[in-house]
Amino acid sequence: MSTPYPPSHGPVRPQPSSGGVKGWLIGLVVGLGVLMVAGVVTGGWLLLRAGGGGGPRPEVNDSADRGRGVPSATPGVVAVELRGLTGDQLCEVVPGAYRKTLVADGKYGGKDASTGVATEVEKRAACSWHNSRMEVGGGALGYRSLKISARAGGSGSRNALEQAKEEFGRGRTSHERRVNVRDGVRVDGRTSGSSFGPVKKLDLGDASYSQSSIGHSGLFATVYVREGPWLIEVAYGGDNRTGARYPTGDSVREAAGKVAGLVAAELAKDAGDVKLSGPCAVLTGSDIEAAFFPAVQGPSVGGNSGRIRQTSCTWKISEPVEHEPGRQFSVRGGTLGVRVVDWGKGGSGAAFQFDRAAAKFDRYHAKGGIGDARLRTDYEARQNLPGLGEKAFAVVSATYRPGRPEEGPVREVQVQVLVGERTIEFSYRGTNTGGGLVDEAGYRAPALDPSGARASVVRLAKILVSGIASSGS
Repeated sequence: MSTPYPPSHGPVRPQPSSGGVKGWLIGLVVGLGVLMVAGVVTGGWLLLRAGGGGGPRPEVNDSADRGRGVPSATPGVVAVELRGLTGDQLCEVVPGAYRKTLVADGKYGGKDASTGVATEVEKRAACSWHNSRMEVGGGALGYRSLKISARAGGSGSRNALEQAKEEFGRGRTSHERRVNVRDGVRVDGRTSGSSFGPVKKLDLGDASYSQSSIGHSGLFATVYVREGPWLIEVAYGGDNRTGARYPTGDSVREAAGKVAGLVAAELAKDAGDVKLSGPCAVLTGSDIEAAFFPAVQGPSVGGNSGRIRQTSCTWKISEPVEHEPGRQFSVRGGTLGVRVVDWGKGGSGAAFQFDRAAAKFDRYHAKGGIGDARLRTDYEARQNLPGLGEKAFAVVSATYRPGRPEEGPVREVQVQVLVGERTIEFSYRGTNTGGGLVDEAGYRAPALDPSGARASVVRLAKILVSGIASSGS
């Protein structure tokens, strides 16, 4: 099981040919000797030393108490009712004017937002901004990244609040264990590799702390907050191309703490149902169940707002089977995915990309599939779909292991549509026939009927294309 809070140094970026932090240290060792290396590195480690911003406070007796109890699937465990949360909503918590002082928009900047599959007992969302070449003050250029994530969810034996308390405590213990810089001095006997400063207690949410680090992506401050059943993580920092190598430790700690406070205050509210927006909001659970079968979970939403804007939506579909304890059964179902890409205008725009995808599948079919002796994918002939968007086609594939015929293939139906400057890609991977109680007469194992799945996907594609056109999403 992964640790609840993995080390956060911001997104990993390609390093210059000089070799990044490690290469820089090696160069100093060769040119100036070990003594000079110790002096330079200590200067960087001192950035991990300054005040934690927020200061200590007595432990709060937590919000035992925050959130209404709802029945849980596990006997004896009372689940905590969780408010809705989307990645876009998480992004909106940070005022735009303030966020731009931390990570500017521009040619080298970008934003990403994602929403995990939301159930009654589990929610998760994330938002991030980055700019690899922005003004950072004093005429210097640098890289800056701001990442926010929030999640809540119970386990088989704990509700979301109990789980959050346990994971938060375990995470803090893990982060205290990795401290290798104290009072600006590296204490693990090494002169390279990531550096982690002391854990600093903060006055945010029900419990919180921060930790600063220096790694390949620069100097970062990460703030961890527990707000009721929510675990919040905010990381901010970067490095500089000119001038001082890193931003100041106090500046990144202050920024990360301020953003974490905004997020904690938002999640302390009872926001009720949160409405999705954009392409993923066009298709409803009822639409999908009518095209396939119940029940539907999702969507999980991802997206970015770079020069080429993309939004992805994923639903999990499965048909429940009523059964008595001890009876064997199988379930038909699969994963429905949608990806909307706004290519913008230009020679490599939507029409070019659509035609290139069509040619790719024609090529794969003509050569008898792709892959090797371990894993292969075969493609049926592409089928044009008149009356859907400006142009559309469907293709069916089967992926299998040649050396394991007993496993059978995994089949997938894909539909691609051209609409203006957008391409919309639909996929359904799974089964849509069979399933049920194994010992009943007429039982058939779950399988994919390509024509039926194609009809289901085309039905949903028409709804989405029409909805996007009418809503301007």
